[in-house]
Amino acid sequence: MQTGGMTAEDRIFLKQLEELRLDQLRRHTLGDAREVVARAEALGPQRELEHAERDRQAALRLEENAQRKKEEEEFRRLEEERRRLEEEKRRQEEGRRRQEEARRYAEERARLREQRERELQAKREAFRKAQEEAEHRARVQAEQRLREEAQRQERQRQEELRRNKAQADLVAFFQLYDAKWKELKLSQKLTSVMLCEMPWPTFQQGCASPDDISRRSMEEFIFHPLRPGMETKSRKDRLKVEILRFHPDKFNSNIVRKLRECDRERASEIAGALARILTNMMAEEIQKETDQ
Repeated sequence: MQTGGMTAEDRIFLKQLEELRLDQLRRHTLGDAREVVARAEALGPQRELEHAERDRQAALRLEENAQRKKEEEEFRRLEEERRRLEEEKRRQEEGRRRQEEARRYAEERARLREQRERELQAKREAFRKAQEEAEHRARVQAEQRLREEAQRQERQRQEELRRNKAQADLVAFFQLYDAKWKELKLSQKLTSVMLCEMPWPTFQQGCASPDDISRRSMEEFIFHPLRPGMETKSRKDRLKVEILRFHPDKFNSNIVRKLRECDRERASEIAGALARILTNMMAEEIQKETDQ
């Protein structure tokens, strides 16, 4: 019978061939094993020596490995100890550094605090001195102002006194002038009046000639605001009073004879000059009224 192109005989043949191959393989393997055993038996003592050497080498390697491991562990331990010591040293140095920094910081803070305190003290002292100086200047200025005010008031008082005295002297001078003219007019006993005693309408004393009297001095005298009794009189009325006193006819007939004989001619000359000046002043006043 044939299946898939292979006969039964072919399959038997192939099976026999496979069994033959396996048998040869077993024989070959067994032969190899026997050779190995033989060789092993021939090499037994040497192998034992080699095994012993290998064991010794292995023991040495193990011992070396153990020693190396021990040394490595010792090295690691020493290295760790070294690192620990270095870390401890570093921490100690860091602690000392921090303590030193803290000390320097505290010292710097104390120094700055002391410096600020000195600066504040200096500022307070400067402020106190400035305040004292300002108060001193204020007192000095106040005292100076008080002195100046007192001096000013004293000057005003003195000026007022001088002004009052001057006014009083002026009033007294005018009163003496009028009193002298009243006595010259009314007294019948006067016969030796000196020229220097004559009341002339000027503030200048001791008139000895017409040149000693000016129109300006007469105007100042006649129109002076402090002249008593003349406050309400006009300029014309004031001039009229003086013209009547120094008119040549009246003066020469009523007044000259009451002077010393040696002064009469000079008195007439002065009175004549005064009369002319007074007449011109009156004419000017009349002209002013006419122009208005």
